Amino acid sequence: MKRSTLGLLAVQAAFVLSWSSGYIGAKLGTQGSGAFNLLFWRFLLVSVCLCLYLNARLLKVSWAQIRHYAIIGFLSQFLYLSCLYVAIQNGLPPGIAAIIAALQPLMTAALSTGNAAERSGGWQWVGLMISFAGVSIVIAGQYGSGGQGVSLVMYLLPLVAALGLTLATLYERRSVQRHDAGLVLPLFIQSLLTLIGFTGAVLYTDTLSIPHEPEVLVSIVWLTVFSTFVAYLSLWMLLRVMTATHVAALVYLEPPVTLVWAALMFGDVIQASTYAGMAVVGAGLLLVRCKRPTVACTS
Repeated sequence: MKRSTLGLLAVQAAFVLSWSSGYIGAKLGTQGSGAFNLLFWRFLLVSVCLCLYLNARLLKVSWAQIRHYAIIGFLSQFLYLSCLYVAIQNGLPPGIAAIIAALQPLMTAALSTGNAAERSGGWQWVGLMISFAGVSIVIAGQYGSGGQGVSLVMYLLPLVAALGLTLATLYERRSVQRHDAGLVLPLFIQSLLTLIGFTGAVLYTDTLSIPHEPEVLVSIVWLTVFSTFVAYLSLWMLLRVMTATHVAALVYLEPPVTLVWAALMFGDVIQASTYAGMAVVGAGLLLVRCKRPTVACTS
């Protein structure tokens, strides 16, 4: 196997694991701290680290960039993470949160009116739907008989989170930027403004406190390093070499990975249907990767 192929597989694995780690870190941290308090300390650490890295480059930030990334940050970070963390804190299993949030690529594809290069071909649509069906099998078998104790509102919050991320994606695609700001500067602006939002949230709910519990401290570092820096870096690297549809297909690996991870860390029982669902997810991913839309070529 070529080194480039191994490198791409490694980045894909890092993408799936790092984004899945957010659900695990959320459950680990919210067991000893409020959701807003955990998110406040996470984004405080993220903002400080990025500020030290960017240093003097922050002086060149324009108000247009701040407004642009403020909208994206509100939808893709503040709204998205608030909904997920509150739901997980109130008993929604990480796997169910992951499967509902996995609706986001389908929402984006359904609402997108982008160029032909980003539109999904027929076989890719079939592959995405098969992958979603496979994840649904995993969740139905795993939690179908034991999830009634959680309020229905908690099941709806990840759907709102997915909608927020969808709107952020569509806004980013339709916005015209004169210069490529790279990865770090937009992430800093989004994180800093998200921090301001969570500052208001912890003050309003009176849940601000300095974390002392080991699991909360570990969760804050975990969410900062893996669920933020590694997650966004791997996403940026994949979007440079893969289409958005192929990257979206990898999102369907997050719920099964989250289920297995939660079983190892928190003792959740994995049922036989979970393995069947994983097989269906794999079949859908192969279809997405192997079948590509036909594009007219000119010379």
